[in-house]
Amino acid sequence: MQEILAAIWQQDYEQLSHLGAVGLLVCALVTILFLESSFVFLPLPGDSLVLLSGGLVGLGVLGPEVTLLYLPLAAGLGSLMAYWQGHALAGTRFMHHIERMIPDGTLSRAGALLRRYGFLAMFASRFIPFVRVLTPMLMGISRLHLPRVALVSFASAFLWTLALSLISKAMMQVPLLAEYHHVLTKCLLLTSFVLFLIAIAAIVLRLLRRRQERALVRDRES
Repeated sequence: MQEILAAIWQQDYEQLSHLGAVGLLVCALVTILFLESSFVFLPLPGDSLVLLSGGLVGLGVLGPEVTLLYLPLAAGLGSLMAYWQGHALAGTRFMHHIERMIPDGTLSRAGALLRRYGFLAMFASRFIPFVRVLTPMLMGISRLHLPRVALVSFASAFLWTLALSLISKAMMQVPLLAEYHHVLTKCLLLTSFVLFLIAIAAIVLRLLRRRQERALVRDRES
């Protein structure tokens, strides 16, 4: 995987083909997008990776089927996984632990979207990190009709990946930006990495703050 990232960073796409790594890269993108859409406690950079995929499609490194089929399928299946988590874990202590790890107000925001817009909430939440996982989880908790959840999951995943990938693909194909392609690709890679680190740091800080708050409460009670 390190060689793949190095080849993308150096814009050495012939090296990717030489390593036979294009298929491995696609598998990695699909896996990360599935996990990012499935588990709220895995703050993976889904949006920036879709943008990166669209850019690589625009450069001819990846085929259009990656953003039109593989990534939407992975994101849609991830949403169904989140739905089943909500269905199976409703009322358990695990859901309380999940709420502690996500940013303040995220769960209430997802609940408000669901109450106000119903199934249309999944289309809106698909473009909001964390919330796009919580919305299908709340649908699972509410025991909403699974076939409709599946339909909305895959439709919203397709629109999400299509919109983001078209934006980055168009940027890579604009002649005026041709000399900046290497900069754009590096920015997308750096953005993915930085967002991942920020999300991890936010979760750790949130858990530490909650632990300190509980320690203060115990001290006051004693």
